[in-house]
Amino acid sequence: MKMKRNKIDMINATVESYLKRRRYQEIDLFRKNERIGSRTSEEMTLTAKAESATARDNSIIFTAITNDVVAADQAYQRLKNWINSMNDEKLKIQFQSLLYPVFCHLYLEMLHAGNPQAAIQFLKSYQNDFLTDTERDFIEELSSVFSIQDIELRPLVNAFRTRKYKVDMSDDAHLCLQKYLTKHGHIIIIQIINIHITIIKKIDINPIDDDNCDKNIRNDLFINGHVEQVSGTGVDREMRELQEAIRLIRNNSYQPLRVFTVNNATENASCAKITPNMDKLIAGFSTSEIRIWGIGDTVLMNPKLRACSIKLSCDLPTTSRSSTYDDNIITTTHDDDDDAAAAADTDNDNDNDNETEESGAIILRGHTDIIHDMKFIADSEVLISVSSDKDMRAWRLNDYSCAAVYNGHNYPIWCMDTSVFDLYIATGSHDKTAKLWSLDRKFPLRVFAGHFLDVNCIKFHPNARYLATGSADKSIRLWNKDDGNMLRVYVGAQSTIYSLAFSPDGKYLAAAGDDKSISIWDLSTNAILTELKGHQDTVMNLDWSHDGQYIASASIDGVVRLWSSQKYINSGGITNSTGDVEIPQVFTTNCSSILSLQYHKKNNSLVCIGTV
Repeated sequence: MKMKRNKIDMINATVESYLKRRRYQEIDLFRKNERIGSRTSEEMTLTAKAESATARDNSIIFTAITNDVVAADQAYQRLKNWINSMNDEKLKIQFQSLLYPVFCHLYLEMLHAGNPQAAIQFLKSYQNDFLTDTERDFIEELSSVFSIQDIELRPLVNAFRTRKYKVDMSDDAHLCLQKYLTKHGHIIIIQIINIHITIIKKIDINPIDDDNCDKNIRNDLFINGHVEQVSGTGVDREMRELQEAIRLIRNNSYQPLRVFTVNNATENASCAKITPNMDKLIAGFSTSEIRIWGIGDTVLMNPKLRACSIKLSCDLPTTSRSSTYDDNIITTTHDDDDDAAAAADTDNDNDNDNETEESGAIILRGHTDIIHDMKFIADSEVLISVSSDKDMRAWRLNDYSCAAVYNGHNYPIWCMDTSVFDLYIATGSHDKTAKLWSLDRKFPLRVFAGHFLDVNCIKFHPNARYLATGSADKSIRLWNKDDGNMLRVYVGAQSTIYSLAFSPDGKYLAAAGDDKSISIWDLSTNAILTELKGHQDTVMNLDWSHDGQYIASASIDGVVRLWSSQKYINSGGITNSTGDVEIPQVFTTNCSSILSLQYHKKNNSLVCIGTV
């Protein structure tokens, strides 16, 4: 009997919570005569759960209603047929704007209910109903979402799912929709409108005919259950504007360029990188420090000690020691103060002395000389850095500790690269050699010897079986990763090579350096295809877009150029109607120096990091 009473109490508490959310007056219908104002801990817990599961005032949330995908499909088809049967064209246009978010959310609801096959079939059946570029672009994005996990990985879809879609509708159209939902509206459609859509009522000057809709409906009813508040009404409109901006960018013949700058660090900053998910910026300095900033809404919190999934050759403690925070330390404004750097440098004797600050930057210390290059592995879980101190270090970014130190070079290490899936790391050094590493071993697996001067740049081939090195001896060498043998030597460069980039399909290799031009080599014929000229200074950075359409280059004078790779490779240059060779797209970044130029897989965007 005691268990039965507790169960009844739980039911009563749930019903009371529901009635309060619906703003009904308190009644004693579900109260026991002996109950007083206090509640048990079980009742409070249940009430909190019920309240958190409720969307907002005067809105009913129904759970597990989309398991019947057939009913969902029929409800959508019924709504679509009702809209298409309207004689009033103005009404039809307004309701078609409502049909689009209902369609998208129905697809996501089917995925949420665990019916991916039915959801895909639903998407294919009705996606041709939407013709605008914005709608087609977003539906194309939806077509690559097959689970709830995929939604979280797609910022655009996740924003659409979590924010309310705004639909402008006249008062008469609003009343007409109310009548339809009263008579024919399925619970699935009502849920989507309640939770995911905001109806913005507009004054309708021209009344509609009774043939289309009966207007004998109370004016105090609202589709969303409440009068739309002024605050927050622009969120979904901003979402649509963002989608339109994305569409315009995609239709542009040139890819966009995003520029991040580190202020007051022209002489100290030596390299920089942005994490693959573009939430952190990490820069290396001549003071032997590595500094981390959060980008956008990212806030760097105090270190949390967690196990790392990457096997490292650990020879250092996993915990980091915190020192006293300096008021002059760099913050998320990406400024570097020389005095702060000098003050911070006094602690470099500590091998793993890191400073953290909740609202500012995080400083990693361990190297004893200039940081020359950095790479992320395992989706930003580990940072690899190389320095003039001849060491390569692995840093855990979950607790900002230096987990391992790799020794093998006899002189400063200038460059590094990681293979596909981050299985191997290659480094190039002042000792005229390149070395191959695996993070689970302290010493190199291979040594690639053959250059006569410094190895300034190194790149893995997309298939990870080969790697290329560029040197101050004006040559490029192609090596077999597995046995260390040299396969090809590309000669013909007029000066030191500072940057290399393979095309995504692995057919071509781009190289650039002091001669201010970019040479494109055909790996199958061992011949140079073309030279891209236009820079006025040394080219220090190269990267190939992930779709293979563009080559991006940056010179030390702060100028970034985009070259159409296919056209330049096929024709050796683009000519216009006058017979002159057309120049590529040119961006003047106004940076004193460019630390990094890289295409990111996230939207294939080109990101440039420089100093000012």
